[in-house]
Amino acid sequence: MAIEKFKLLYIDDHPQTREWMKMMLEDDVSEFLVASNGQEGLDIYDMYEPDIILSDIDMPIMDGLSMAKKIKEKDKEKPILIMSAFDEKDILVKAIDIGIDYFIAKPVDMDKLMEKLEHIAKDLQNKIDSDKLKKKELQTLFDLAHYDTLTNIPNRFLFDIRLEEVISKTKRKNTVFSLFFIDLDNFKNINDTYGHVAGDKILCFVSENIQSVIRKEDFFARIGGDEFVLIIEDIDDEKYISKLAKKILKVSSKSLECQGKNINVTASVGIARFPKDSDLKKELLHLSDTAMYMVKKAGKSSYVYVSDL
Repeated sequence: MAIEKFKLLYIDDHPQTREWMKMMLEDDVSEFLVASNGQEGLDIYDMYEPDIILSDIDMPIMDGLSMAKKIKEKDKEKPILIMSAFDEKDILVKAIDIGIDYFIAKPVDMDKLMEKLEHIAKDLQNKIDSDKLKKKELQTLFDLAHYDTLTNIPNRFLFDIRLEEVISKTKRKNTVFSLFFIDLDNFKNINDTYGHVAGDKILCFVSENIQSVIRKEDFFARIGGDEFVLIIEDIDDEKYISKLAKKILKVSSKSLECQGKNINVTASVGIARFPKDSDLKKELLHLSDTAMYMVKKAGKSSYVYVSDL
């Protein structure tokens, strides 16, 4: 039954009726909560967040409709099932005005009550399923907009956002960060010689290898065909940065077997440091890119700092 997945709150001021209803419903729901008046029901609602509320109307301290109104003010979509004699027209009109759309006649027929509870539970499940689907679709759209579909790492769009955030945070904290511009060497020749399928494998291979030597908190992205960037925050140690650059060069130069042949690839790296080299987003990226091209002109498969040019 659909109802067994949900918590039910039952409110009634008659002890015997509460015990009887508990005996009838307790095993059919995930949790059976009970209250003796509207105020107690409201307190239990706030504490345990039941999925479905089944309530009598005429109770001391706070009646069922007053309680229902307060709950609807908190969650207008919360399903509340009111037990009432249908000749009480004024009460029914008031209940409808509050936003209650589930009613069961008194004295309660258990078969009809279970039928209504199952109907409510199915509506709840449909809403949950719909919300999950929407959330999944939104996540898919977010991923398509922010992540590279080939390597599954952040793309240029997300990198631009992250770089702005890091610059703002670094200025606020008066700290530093380094920006690596990484470009594979002779990648066009690999594509031309072995085809784009092999080229894609190389990109994924290099991406995974670089991720294996950086920290979880480091930001690594693919911003172009064979262009990658890496942001290293809060480290003002040139020895560490240089050691990391050497690791990246080493893991980027591993050969990959494809189509029965070993394909070798290397990388060139330009490193700009904030705020030493620049405190401007576009200029920092341009300087690291320029440094990378200077490495290529000097023979590739190495790294250089902007400040050393």
